[in-house]
Amino acid sequence: MEKLFSEFNAATANDWKNQIIKDLKGTDFEKLIWKNPNGFDVNPFYTNEDVKHQTPNLFTHSNWEVCSEFLVDDEKQANAQALKALMGGASSLIFILTKKTNLDLLLQDILIEHIEINFVLKHADESFIADFKLHAKQKNIHPDKINGSICFDPINHFTETGNNVGVEIHADTTSLKTVGVNAALYQNAGATQSFELACALAHAHEYVVSLSNKNTTYKNPFYFTVTIGSDFFGEIAKLRALRKLWVLVAQEYNINKEIYIHCQTSFLNKSIQDANNNMLRTTTEAMSAVIGGCNSLTVHSYNAGFEEPTAFSERMATNQQLILKEESYLHHTSDMGAGSYYIEKLTDELAEKAWQQFKEIENKGGFMACLKSNYISDKINEQAATLIQQFKDGQLVLVGVNKFQNAKEKPAEQIATHHSKGLIKPISLSNYLATQHA
Repeated sequence: MEKLFSEFNAATANDWKNQIIKDLKGTDFEKLIWKNPNGFDVNPFYTNEDVKHQTPNLFTHSNWEVCSEFLVDDEKQANAQALKALMGGASSLIFILTKKTNLDLLLQDILIEHIEINFVLKHADESFIADFKLHAKQKNIHPDKINGSICFDPINHFTETGNNVGVEIHADTTSLKTVGVNAALYQNAGATQSFELACALAHAHEYVVSLSNKNTTYKNPFYFTVTIGSDFFGEIAKLRALRKLWVLVAQEYNINKEIYIHCQTSFLNKSIQDANNNMLRTTTEAMSAVIGGCNSLTVHSYNAGFEEPTAFSERMATNQQLILKEESYLHHTSDMGAGSYYIEKLTDELAEKAWQQFKEIENKGGFMACLKSNYISDKINEQAATLIQQFKDGQLVLVGVNKFQNAKEKPAEQIATHHSKGLIKPISLSNYLATQHA
């Protein structure tokens, strides 16, 4: 067996290229190279000559948390939904809070010491962390025994609404992660992967600088929320690139080089027409998230973008993750993309392009300054317009929408987006590709 591979002559990249041209009967090789939306070429094959240096695994964990998210309008109703999700196989909960919340009602019968528990505050509630600690103490649970996060992301609030509440964050000293960077909006709005990474990094850098200026020591990982789209390999590389880029920032400020990445499946490519195809889209997105190294994952229901999810659609969303674990065994291997010449090359190229764009944002005064000048929103709107035009031209295919349509199904109406007037032009969910028609 040791001699098995030595019996074959090593093939160079040029050898592969010549063989491809021969097999395709003299086809111009340049026609096989395409330029991706991030602006760099994608070759038809890759070899070890394309990898600058072999890197160790970018992350060591293999498992991930199966997450269910709930917008809390009524505590009792959200509690019932959460208990149902846990019974169905979820191991993590995210509660999105828009107002003062009764934690006793919301968390009734939920054993928070045995799951991951997360709170996303959409309003500035200075007392919430203290209230949660008191709730845990009443249940005889030490806060350090709780796995989860409590995050208020004022930059995300500013980005979505245009209303500035100030870059003020609280770095709690318990095991709870309290510095959240919700970068999900950028992909959903139509940003390219490299610019999405640049925005996420610049977004986080504002908090790093804020903590540094206050001489606040924060030892926990930053909690990143990232949307995963349909570019299977590109999304794997995007998550890996984010970890590489964060190390560059972290070592400058002597902060935790590890980050926690929560992933969500995209809304951008989901279709009202032939909606069951959305389950196929979210499955490949979930695989990208897992292979790319997410720590937790929300698979949105296939109908979540345009109607109230049903018991069936919610159950299917959870089952997609359970199948990836229990039948595909994706939770047994860490960084399985490592060593793939294509993924390694794509990771490096994305990281280099994003780092360049990140520095451009910083040179313009940083993320907040670029939000106020509308530089960020203008760039993303430009990228989204290109994406939509590719869809209309047929370069981008959505099965059941602009190709292989169901003749018996009526065309979907375009979804309108509305925003309150604020200090800036808010970044919005790009009109779903599924609602755009050539």
